[in-house]
Amino acid sequence: MAGVVKPWLEQAGKFPIIHIGGIPHFNQGVVLNAPRTGVLHTTEGGWAGSLAIFKTHFAPHFVLGFDADAQKVRIAQLGTIGAALKAHNDRAIVQIEMIGFSKEKPWLPDDETLAALASLMAVCADEYGIPLEHPWPDGDFGKAGKNPHRSSGKYGKVPGWYGHGDCPSPDTHWDPGNLKWTEVLGMAKHMTHDIGAPPSVLAGPAALVREQNPTAVSKKKPSAMGIE
Repeated sequence: MAGVVKPWLEQAGKFPIIHIGGIPHFNQGVVLNAPRTGVLHTTEGGWAGSLAIFKTHFAPHFVLGFDADAQKVRIAQLGTIGAALKAHNDRAIVQIEMIGFSKEKPWLPDDETLAALASLMAVCADEYGIPLEHPWPDGDFGKAGKNPHRSSGKYGKVPGWYGHGDCPSPDTHWDPGNLKWTEVLGMAKHMTHDIGAPPSVLAGPAALVREQNPTAVSKKKPSAMGIE
C-alpha cells in the first residue's frame, strides 16, 4: 500500500472544505498499511464551543455541521493527525466530529448536515480508500463504557466506518449512538458515482496495482480505488 496520502482536502460535493489553523496535534502518525478505517464522533455541543475544545485537545481531522455564526452547514479540516480518541488514533486515517448529539433511538442529522457527512465520506472513500461500510447492522450500536463492540477485535482489522462507541478501551464514549448507518453510507455510495469512485472501495493489493499501473487498470471496470 502506498505510504503517501493527500494531506488536505478542498471540496466534498457542494461543500467547500475550509482549513482552520492553530489546532494542537501530537506526533503519532497513522499506520498506513492498516485496514483503512474512519471514526465518526458527535460533538455533544455547538460549532463554536467544540472548536474551542479542539484548540486545546482532542481534535479530529474534520468537523462538520451547522455553524450558528455563519448560519450554514460547514466542513472544516483541522489538521492531518486526528486525536479524538483516547487511544488507537493511529489506526484511523480519518476522524470526523459531527455537530450534534448522540441518541439512543434511531436517528439521522438534519438534511444539510447529512449531505455534508455523506459527501465527506464519499471523498474519503475516493482519496483514502475507506470502504463505505459499517461492521454492525443498524440498531446494534456501541454503548457507553465496556461493550461487545470494543472487545470484538474488529477495529484495526476490519476496514470501514466506526462510531466512537465501537472503538476499543480505554475509550468509553458512545457517540454517535443509534445512527442510521445504512442511510448515511447509502447516500455516500450514491455520491461516489459523481466523483468516479466505485460503490465499495477496497484498500490493499488491488489499490496498489491501480497506483503502480493506472493506465492498464483504467482499461478495466474499476474494482478498487487507491490514494494519491
